[in-house]
Amino acid sequence: MTTAEAHTLTGAYVLDAVTDLERAAFDRHLAECGTCAAEVRELRETAARLGAAMTAVPGNGLRSRVLTAVAETRQLPPQVAPAAARRTWRKRATIVTASVAAAAAILVGGVGIGLSQTGTTPVPVAGSAQVQNASDAVTVRAGAATATLSRSLGRVVVTAPGLPALDAGHAYQVWLIGPRGPQSAGLLPAGDGTLGAVLPGDTDRVAITTEPAAGSPQPTTAAVARLPLA
Repeated sequence: MTTAEAHTLTGAYVLDAVTDLERAAFDRHLAECGTCAAEVRELRETAARLGAAMTAVPGNGLRSRVLTAVAETRQLPPQVAPAAARRTWRKRATIVTASVAAAAAILVGGVGIGLSQTGTTPVPVAGSAQVQNASDAVTVRAGAATATLSRSLGRVVVTAPGLPALDAGHAYQVWLIGPRGPQSAGLLPAGDGTLGAVLPGDTDRVAITTEPAAGSPQPTTAAVARLPLA
């Protein structure tokens, strides 16, 4: 991977949409490129702010206003040498704009979001029907909880409408667990108890815990449901 190519990976890297080889190469690049490191931090901060707003109910018309603003807002070019900037700006702008647009669409479109309450990157999540109809869809059940996943889509839909109702100060939080530890997928809605989330490739189980209504960065209680994934 050349330096110019590495400059174009910030958006994909933050969205965890790179291969293991690309991730390793970009990690090395980040140690030497302050511009890319700053851009990665800014994108993650944006993801954290979107995550904090996750539980808010969007008003009518918010989706159209956000998507209009995304389409009309020009992204700033990276602060690199002029020659390199001319070669890489077009690719970088496309990736970053797509990343922001995807995150905005997730927030206001009601299609689900996969994120950590402390800033794990949000990503677009396929609808329940798309996951359930995937050729490799697998459904696992444990008590009142069900998880349907598609490795080819990289998505999972968790449903737990039968869990006991909680008081206003608490909510059920879904965790995607693998070698990196538990990663928050978000809070289960109080109504139908269904949450769609991105499924990292190394996730081997899903857990649901009871957490404060705003969510927790890490599980703080014993799981009320555990679902091993195929």
